[in-house]
This record gives sequence, structure tokens and C-alpha cells, in this order.
Amino acid sequence: MRYLLLGLCLAVVINSCTAPGKTRRPADAPERSDWGKSQPNIRVLLDDSRGKIVISSNGGFTVETAQGMKLLQSPGRGNLTITARYPSVELAVEPGGGVATASGEVRVVPVSKNALWVGKIPYAGVMSLSAKSSGTLMLRNILPLETYLEGVLPYEIGNPGPDGFDALKSQAVAARTYALGKIDKNSGKEFDVYSSVLDQVYKGKESENKHASSAVSDTRGQVLDYNGETVTAYYCACCGGHTSDIREVWPKRQAADYLHGVLDQDGRWRQAFCRENKYFRWRYSYTGSELGRILRETIPRELKFKAEDVGALQDIKINDRTASGRVRSITIETTRGDFVVFGDQIRWVLVADLKKRRILPSVMFRLEKVFEKDQVAFVSIVGGGNGHGVGMCQNGAIAMSKKGYTYKMILEHYYPGCRVVKAY
Repeated sequence: MRYLLLGLCLAVVINSCTAPGKTRRPADAPERSDWGKSQPNIRVLLDDSRGKIVISSNGGFTVETAQGMKLLQSPGRGNLTITARYPSVELAVEPGGGVATASGEVRVVPVSKNALWVGKIPYAGVMSLSAKSSGTLMLRNILPLETYLEGVLPYEIGNPGPDGFDALKSQAVAARTYALGKIDKNSGKEFDVYSSVLDQVYKGKESENKHASSAVSDTRGQVLDYNGETVTAYYCACCGGHTSDIREVWPKRQAADYLHGVLDQDGRWRQAFCRENKYFRWRYSYTGSELGRILRETIPRELKFKAEDVGALQDIKINDRTASGRVRSITIETTRGDFVVFGDQIRWVLVADLKKRRILPSVMFRLEKVFEKDQVAFVSIVGGGNGHGVGMCQNGAIAMSKKGYTYKMILEHYYPGCRVVKAY
């Protein structure tokens, strides 16, 4: 009984969900012919908060303008210090003492594909820097897409072991699809993706490993396609037993038939694939005064109200739920007025840990409340899952792989109607 979906999923939803490995897709979906034949480069934003950055190399580097004019070089081990002096940058190489000033973008190119280090993290590819009017430097890592993915997988899905290899391959395809979509969308902007959870976590070569690299290599160029178009391949850590409908989580983002939400369950045993994850079920408890203090900080920040508009907490109510059992909206009642919060933003208002800025794991939850004199005195938020729930459930994918599902079966389960095709 402990694996029931907290009483949140309705029978009609369960009966209408697609079974793993049996998703329907158009038989006549066109082959992709609009991509180039070689892999693209991707521009990853690493930093834009500091006015001085040091890049080092053990094998030498050159410093060039974006047009290829050489400014400085270090033939062997050396450090390059870049300082913002908008609209220019000041450059200094040690040892050797070479200095230069340049306007616009400059690029640091390693010799013989050696790694470039920023702090304690090594990176493949080229570093691109430019000064911002705010006095900071925009630091971007430009590298081949496949190499980028080798630095993504260790942080997005980890190492699930030999019997989880097809989960790694499914993650490689999903991450490649997501990144390729961002490259297309942001071609006219200063960078393609963030290196954080704002897009996909990427830390260069720091945790590259043979398992992740093999998953990338084995699926080289493969992406998800739906009716001849590139899929928007969202994914989350743990769906809690049912993935989300994107329309319920992010109403302002483009809806898609393949992101309508599926029951994440083994058809034979009726158990959630992700049930072994520590966030499959969770509980956070607060006194009324503790939660009130949290809300007086998060409501102004997330809902753009003035702090003085948020009074003492009186009650929290769940207004309605989505078909997957997730909370669609809540009402927070205070002595100064009521505040309605919708969708994924609920996680940022009902934070799990204010000091660490740890948001609520998901919006699949119920409330247990104790009242004193018509005011809430104690609240427990009892829920399941970790993340927005849209698209592939990473822990579910790992479990499916260990049960013998192939990476294509995993992807077809989480993105119904899609197929894996070669982009390059």
C-alpha cells in the first residue's frame, strides 16, 4: 500500500495511460533531412558574475580575437588573467609577462586539444570572453556537442552501473535533443545554454567517465523526433509514479502531445519504476510560525508583492489538482490578504529549506494541518517525486534499464509517439 500514489491519481487516469514499450507513433513520420551532416558546436555560459578570471593550461594556449588575429600566446604551462575594462578586456600571460588589451570577444585556444582550466575544473574546447557593461566578464565554453554531452551525463543521471547502461543512452539522446533545440533557438544570442539547472548541469571534464562517454558514443547524433520536428526533451529526477502534463506545469510554454504525462509503472507488477528513489515519497513539517516566516520572504520574491502586504499565516488550501495528482494551485491565507500560487511556482514559494534555497521537491503532495484558534499551528507537506515531472523520469529510466528495457523503449515510454532518428 505504501506505493500507492498518495491517493492522488484517479482511476480514469491510470486506465488511459500508455504502457511502457507500447506507445503509438506515426508510421509515416518523415526522415529528418534538414540537419547538417556534421555535429555542431555548442556555446555554454560558464560565468558572467566576475570582473577577473584566470584560465590556466599545462600544454600551452593562444589568445585570439573572434576574427582569428593572434594577441598573445603561452607555449607551455601558463596562466592567463583576464580583467574586464568595458568595452575592452585586459590580458596578461604568466610566465613571460605578455600583456594586451582588446575590444569585443577574445578566445583562448588550447594547443593540441589540451584542457583549459577555470579554477579546479578542466574544460575541452575553446574559451570565449567579453566584457559586459556591468563590469563583469561573460565566460563561454565553445566545444563540439558530443564532447559537451560527456560533461553533462555524469551530473544529470550519474553512473547507474552496467545494468543501467540503457538509461545512460536514453539520457544521452534526451540531453542531445534538448541541446540541439537550444542551439537552433539561440543562434542569434550570445550563448546557447547555461551550465546549471537552468538548462543542463555541465562541469567540463571534471567527472567524465567511460560509461557516460560510451553512452554518448553509442548514440552519436541520435535525437528524438516527432512528426519531423525536434522534440523539446525535458526530463526530471523522479516523477513519483506519474509524469506531468507540460500544460499544467508551465502553462506559458509550448504544449506537445508527447508531454501529456504517462503512468510510470511496470504493467505486470503495478509498481512505479522510480519507487526505490529516496524522493519517491517525502515529508516536510513546519510550525505555523516557521512557515509564516518562510512565506513572508518567498511570496514577495516569487509573486512580486511588497513584504508588508504579507500578513501572519492563517491557512493554506489546495484548490485543485491535475490529472496526474499534482497540485495545480494553492491559496495562502494571511491576515493581510490571500495569495494564489499556480503550477511549478508553488515549489519556489513552499520551499523545503529557506537558508539553502532548497525548493519543494515537487507539487505532488497533500497537506496535514493542525489548527489552534482557527489559525494553522502545524503543517506537514507529504509528497512524492523530485522535479517538475515533465518528460523522462531519470530514476524510472534506470529501473527500466535494469528490467531489460532498451533505451529506445525507455524513450518511447516517456515521450509517447516520438522516435529516435539521426541528426548527423
